[in-house]
Amino acid sequence: MKKNLLRAAAALAGLIIGIAIFFPWDALGSSLFAFAAKEAASRGVYVTASSSEVSGFFKKNFSYKGVNADLPVARASLREVSVEPDILSSLLSGEKSARLTFGRGSLVPVTRQPIEWNSGSASVRVTENTIIVEDISFTGPTSISGSAEISPSAMRLVRARLLVKAPPELDRMFEMLRMTNMLPLKKVKEGEWRIER
Repeated sequence: MKKNLLRAAAALAGLIIGIAIFFPWDALGSSLFAFAAKEAASRGVYVTASSSEVSGFFKKNFSYKGVNADLPVARASLREVSVEPDILSSLLSGEKSARLTFGRGSLVPVTRQPIEWNSGSASVRVTENTIIVEDISFTGPTSISGSAEISPSAMRLVRARLLVKAPPELDRMFEMLRMTNMLPLKKVKEGEWRIER
């Protein structure tokens, strides 16, 4: 009995290691990005990346370089985006979860004043009806912290508790966004805004 259990454990370990070594992770990374880009395009957001790669043995990290996203009212550019999916949790639960890490980037809205950062990170959970973004932390000329919930069907901010600190010269842009009700912005002080819903 004990020998049979040991053999079963060894076979399972061999299977897991074999999958980790021989599974076409690079092709999966490219396919996942293509799928995400197609889903985003159906909602009016067009995303491209210049290259992709996969690292890690058991804990996989999918990296995409030269990422650009054309949104209805802005354009985002990032040097690199890394996605570290929680594969086990995603398989066992009804939601997909991952940790995102962002390199240097910028968001240029219709006002043409760039919002820039040096690095960023966030935890994302995707369910059938919502995208929950937690532990948001961007640092650099503009810093952002907090959490948000997005409706994927309407591509609309459902809930948010975000603090944005930016150069004071961007205050006019934030004021315009507040006046047009594009974002639920509230000025805390010069160069500091809250997004709350």
